[in-house]
Amino acid sequence: MLENIVLLIFFLHLLVAAFLLNTDKGNILSNKLLASYLIVLALDISNFLFPDFYSAHPNLNMVRSNIALFTAPFLYGYVNAVVYNDFKLKRKHYLHCLPFVFACLALVPRFFSVGTEGKQVFYDNFNAMPETIFILSLVYIQVGMYIVAMFKILNRQRKIIIENYSDEHHLTNRWLTQFLFLFSLIYIFALARTLYKFSADNNTVEILTLVMMFCAFLSICWILWQALNHPQLFVGVNSKIEVLADKPSVEELANNQKDNATTTHDDLIAKLENYMRLNKPFLNPSLSVESLAKQIEVPGNELSILINRKIGQHFFDFVNTYRINFAAEMLSDKNNQKKTVMEILYDAGFNSKSSFNTAFKKHKQVTPSQYRKNNV
Repeated sequence: MLENIVLLIFFLHLLVAAFLLNTDKGNILSNKLLASYLIVLALDISNFLFPDFYSAHPNLNMVRSNIALFTAPFLYGYVNAVVYNDFKLKRKHYLHCLPFVFACLALVPRFFSVGTEGKQVFYDNFNAMPETIFILSLVYIQVGMYIVAMFKILNRQRKIIIENYSDEHHLTNRWLTQFLFLFSLIYIFALARTLYKFSADNNTVEILTLVMMFCAFLSICWILWQALNHPQLFVGVNSKIEVLADKPSVEELANNQKDNATTTHDDLIAKLENYMRLNKPFLNPSLSVESLAKQIEVPGNELSILINRKIGQHFFDFVNTYRINFAAEMLSDKNNQKKTVMEILYDAGFNSKSSFNTAFKKHKQVTPSQYRKNNV
């Protein structure tokens, strides 16, 4: 059973990787990084399928076992390429190869530089060798650090979006978060499997191996499912955009205003609210802080801070408040009875029924249909 699952996972990974490397649609860099991640995973589990081949080539097998050190870096690069639309590979990214280099160098004295008999002695005492313990520790520490780093990237992206955008399509990183949770689950099972290998509990090792492979199978199926159903999953953000915590406070802005401007924060807020009521820029589904700031002739950074800290709302919620009030007026207007809820949500600046229903219930405590029924 295990061999059949591994065989299926192996070919699915290579199939998806081949597709990603040959497609000219979407983010080319993220496609290549995800393909590299899938190829590394396929190579990592290939020893289950070709044990005789690797037995005949011990050096190649040892390099294959160390290639797991590229798994997390490639996935980390993929997350960056998806989240940040200006992400590019630079020379500094070669530093991610150092753990692999260190692992190979640690094996030179007592494995790569010795003869066939010496290599066999190393394999016979594999779990007891200090090089093995060093490399395995390096792998799990490295992967754990990358997992934390990737979740931090997603958290930062979400903060940037709700503070600067009103388009819920920017918030479609939920599936990637779920995928990282699945990757973390595989990491936990792999760690447990390794620990049990040192305790010589073969039955538990086999069970954990089976569970780990099943999770890997779910992982590749998850990628396929999402790719087929949502070909345009992500709209990246610019990595240079600051989150609110990194921006100056309202008091600092006030001090700057004393020196550079005569318009007070209250005046700017009044100007903003008046513009929102009269010109209804919120009807544009792609409205952002920068585009709104240009319309009212205010610096984008200052507008973002005023909305988030002075008004006390994220930009996403601030705009949705106007959209919901506009939709509520349309729903309660007898002249709009022939319009469906779907038509009204698009007229109000939303482009997703689920996000509209969620936002409407949050602000009005009832669904759009119930609101219409109660207020007409």
